[in-house]
Amino acid sequence: MNPLRHKFLPISFAVSVIGLCFSVYNILSSFLFEESCTAACGLFANFTVMGVSLWWFSAIFFTLVLILSLFGLAYILRIITAVALTADIVLLFIMLNTTLCVLCICAGILIACSYYVVRYENRRPLDPYPKTFLLGLWAVLFVLLLGSVINANQRGISFAKVENPGTNIFFSPSCPACKKILLAEQNNKNIAWYPVEDSEYDIWRILFMQERINAGDTVYQALLKAEEKKPEEHVELTDMLRLKYFVMQYKVWKNTAIVKRRTSAIPYIEVFGTPKEYTNSIGLEQSAVVQNNDTHIVNSLIGQENELCGDDTKPCEEGK
Repeated sequence: MNPLRHKFLPISFAVSVIGLCFSVYNILSSFLFEESCTAACGLFANFTVMGVSLWWFSAIFFTLVLILSLFGLAYILRIITAVALTADIVLLFIMLNTTLCVLCICAGILIACSYYVVRYENRRPLDPYPKTFLLGLWAVLFVLLLGSVINANQRGISFAKVENPGTNIFFSPSCPACKKILLAEQNNKNIAWYPVEDSEYDIWRILFMQERINAGDTVYQALLKAEEKKPEEHVELTDMLRLKYFVMQYKVWKNTAIVKRRTSAIPYIEVFGTPKEYTNSIGLEQSAVVQNNDTHIVNSLIGQENELCGDDTKPCEEGK
């Protein structure tokens, strides 16, 4: 008897209904409440494919599974569920190195269930329960993610490698306060600059800035050219299929996750591993729309090594 015969697949159909309702709920939440994520899920909130949220792709996937389950088209179901599970494996790997997104985990469980039940419902009567490499790999990453505590001391990925930098600055291209620091310290070779994502367009500006930095520009010069060229206005679908896009998106997610775990504002500054407060910092979700007229830069936070011994209440002692 052919296990791929056309018949109604009730379990797969039920899972797809739950998955579709879950996806639609998150889509409606983004419209009605202007957010569909927990604080941790906010890291991935700005990621879209040509302006389309991943929740729309999730809804399309579960709709296809629902229709195909209704008509028992198991062969096609096997293919699309395998593709979806592969994509979720990539997302699990990213979360292992950034932060855990609860809603993404829930969607991933539903995708894994769809993958499994399609194979379960179409096995021959005497065949054992289906076992696949993809599902095994997904399960391993899932357990590792749930069992791990995201390392609070994770290191970000800077634009360019700086040997033993005295200062680490996490900034967004759309943050006015960050731009002032970039201007003031553009020639400082002792600073490592870590780009973070504050709006859906930042990734394209960061990609362009990386190209300009590789060509010899300073980070500030690269930012000015990115603002002038506005690379986000010339995005095509093929641009999102390039390897360097995915590599940079991973780096930016990693940096943004670090900032979200340690503070709620940018620019985020560390001097020799110690966080320093910048008085004009702006909330991470507000930097793109808040304008700040204060041009004062707190240079003491990003000074030279010999200026950073001790603190304000207890200056360095002589000879130390």
